[in-house]
Amino acid sequence: MDFGFDDEQELLRDTLRDFASNELAPLAATWRTEPFPHELISRLGDLGLLGMKIAEEYGGTDGSYVALGIAAEELSRGDFNVSYFLQLSTIAAMLLGDADESIKRRWFPAVASGDATVAFGLTEPGVGSDAANLTSTARRDGDEWVVSGEKASITFAGFADACIVFARTGGPGARGISMILVPLDASGVSRQVYQSAGGHLSQRGSLFFDDVRVPLDHQVGAEGAGFIGAMEAFDFNRAVIALACIGSALQSLDETVAYTKQRMTFGQPLAKREGVAFQIAEHLSLLHASRLLSYEVLALADAGRPHTTEAAMCKWLGPKQSAEAIHACLLLHGWPGYGTDLPFSQRLQDVIGLEIGDGTPEIMKAIIARETFGREFTSYK
Repeated sequence: MDFGFDDEQELLRDTLRDFASNELAPLAATWRTEPFPHELISRLGDLGLLGMKIAEEYGGTDGSYVALGIAAEELSRGDFNVSYFLQLSTIAAMLLGDADESIKRRWFPAVASGDATVAFGLTEPGVGSDAANLTSTARRDGDEWVVSGEKASITFAGFADACIVFARTGGPGARGISMILVPLDASGVSRQVYQSAGGHLSQRGSLFFDDVRVPLDHQVGAEGAGFIGAMEAFDFNRAVIALACIGSALQSLDETVAYTKQRMTFGQPLAKREGVAFQIAEHLSLLHASRLLSYEVLALADAGRPHTTEAAMCKWLGPKQSAEAIHACLLLHGWPGYGTDLPFSQRLQDVIGLEIGDGTPEIMKAIIARETFGREFTSYK
């Protein structure tokens, strides 16, 4: 087993760490109150990050899942929220791979370049983890789909150009759900952006569809196969989420190590006090284990091997350990760590958001238990 990166992956890591430090970190606090500039989204496209799972013929780079994880980890050292662009562009690439050729020609180059952002519309009010019971509908009317319903807690709801909407086209349960690509400039679409403690850049919110009409060729994949598509997208993305959280936590620990070396108390640097140094040692150890588990998931995905259990493990463990590490860093900085001049309070609020998104800790544990004991022994199917 090889636990290191190859030369190309090392170069990607170094390049993105410099980019995160020099171009993202200095502006990260800005996006609490200002919109993220399109120029920076295009910059992500220029770096090849938004088309990592899009074929070269459509303007992508056709990269590996491990490379995607490296990108999420390193970008999050500069600005955790930028990792959302990697997540959503990759999910769009995976799902739209089953779309009509005209859809791929229209949207893939725009996603890869950063000219278009595609949202993932699964969650609804009252229907989060139990997504198989969603109530949004899409009905055929001549040569069009008519989409109705509300999608909640949608990343990039405030500015996405299109949304892959999971809607009921058949009977009850998972098998009645299909995917419909809906351009968000269509008549009948409206939006609401939430006020959240963290994740401001993502403009999380609701999308409303009031008899929105799109052509039949905007169906993505086979009718009734939407729920399966959603679940497959979750697996690899759970490792990407974990690595984004871990990158933010490791950056926080790096900063805290530097601070405790120079902060003097009672004539000695804080780093000499075991009550401080041992905390950092524990968090580094736990994050290292979470990080290796996350890259295992992505290596399994690259090899085309099952990774549902491991993905649930790292999605539970990575955000949890990251939030605890960042919290410790905040406390070790004292009152300045609690203020907004330092990044720890914002990082903590951002990471906590992804303890919820893409599956809560309870759902992750339920998946692990289901895969371990068998479906007949678990209440969550």
